[in-house]
Amino acid sequence: MAEIYKIKIFNKEYNIQTEETAEYTQKLADTLNKKLYDIVQGMSQMTPLDGAVLVALDCLDRSLKADIVIDKIRGQIKEYVDDAAASAEKLRAANEEISKLTAKIVRLEDELQEANRLLNRQGLSRQGLKQKSNPDYERYTKNVNEPKGDKTTFVPTKNGQTSFFNK
Repeated sequence: MAEIYKIKIFNKEYNIQTEETAEYTQKLADTLNKKLYDIVQGMSQMTPLDGAVLVALDCLDRSLKADIVIDKIRGQIKEYVDDAAASAEKLRAANEEISKLTAKIVRLEDELQEANRLLNRQGLSRQGLKQKSNPDYERYTKNVNEPKGDKTTFVPTKNGQTSFFNK
């Protein structure tokens, strides 16, 4: 609710109706008085009205410059919000991809377990399967853990890589 306060500006009393507090209203009046005295001081030909016009012009200048700064800040904030939204979208897409890959890993692990169960039922293992599919498996892996010394020989494998075994 609006209150009426008495303030004194340049030795003239005014009744001001405002919703602001008495302290705030008095602070405005004190600031205006200081500005008026600063402008009029030392200039005998300047009237209080002239001083008020110059103070009003100064206040308007500050207000317009503040509005420009506020508009720039709003623009920066909008850019930050847009960047944050884009980042949030990238994060959402990355989390979706992670979920898909996690599900695929679980599915592949389940398939591997099922394949191992089937192999175990048939009395086979993956190691046994490797030996059956590669006739040279035993020859290449026979003495792998023994010291090599100068008896080590490097032999090309079927896929073009080199392997070694002891003579």
